Amino acid sequence: MGHVVIEGTITTVGPLSIKMPGADAEHDGFPMMSRGVDEDGAPRKTGYLPATTLRGFLRRAVVTRAMRKAKAADEPYSLQRAYAELIGQDAESEKQAGEIDLLAIKKARDESPVIDLFGSGLSVASRLRVGHFVPEENVRPEHYPGVRKDLDDAEGVVELLSSSDAKRYHGRSEANNRRVEADKLVKDVRSKIRKAEKRNESVEQLTKELEEAKKVAEKYKKEMGEMQISSRTLAAGYTALPAGLELRGRIVILDAKDRDLKMIECGLDCLSRSPVLGAQSARGCGEVSGIFKVLIEGEEKKRITIGGYAPSRVDVF
Repeated sequence: MGHVVIEGTITTVGPLSIKMPGADAEHDGFPMMSRGVDEDGAPRKTGYLPATTLRGFLRRAVVTRAMRKAKAADEPYSLQRAYAELIGQDAESEKQAGEIDLLAIKKARDESPVIDLFGSGLSVASRLRVGHFVPEENVRPEHYPGVRKDLDDAEGVVELLSSSDAKRYHGRSEANNRRVEADKLVKDVRSKIRKAEKRNESVEQLTKELEEAKKVAEKYKKEMGEMQISSRTLAAGYTALPAGLELRGRIVILDAKDRDLKMIECGLDCLSRSPVLGAQSARGCGEVSGIFKVLIEGEEKKRITIGGYAPSRVDVF
């Protein structure tokens, strides 16, 4: 069959929120890439859907569907097989990093279609190449603000608690107010110490005041116990690309086999039935739709349409 190229267009039905460790702090961890430069030669930035997000979804979908069938047939996966196929990590081969066993690699490819396509750890290279999905024009993600509500924001809820828990809740609110005042005092005293040090003045008395203020603040924190943090103060905002945005990318299967394409079709069908990528799905983010054109030797052979929490549609040409 040679190489199979799948040209994909993913459309964001809702905002797309992704947060990656170590990613762009300016955009709250949303992945950004440079693409093109401005008139001064500085790189222009755009948000994008990382290849790992789609690739990871496809792999998990294929493996978990197979694991459910195996479990139903009373032939559950071993822990080692689950790690190798789902995570792409073979515990034994990772221990022996650098030692190449060609027979073991061939055996892994022969016995596991998933490992053969997606690869596993350091020993089995992947034949699947998934590209980043990017907008036609550079688009920066936006911040969507929000806060988590506290119990008394819903009228009558506290009254529905037991009398002892209602008393604890109201006590927490009073203790929290005292804690906030005590924390403010600590901050004020620290500010006075910094100013005094800049003027080369004695800070002995202020240091004593700071220690007393910290003791009071700690006391009120302990009074709050397990309810130390008021949910009213917790931010629930997120950063996301807007809805209605088309993102284009490519999936390539090297030296493709019939079973490879079947696995990708399976993964895309799972995405169609549960069309959510990224984070903040409970807050309206992540829903997508898409069209994937399957090209063999440059000719479109299939078109896979996904989305809508329904099975994918496959048109064969």
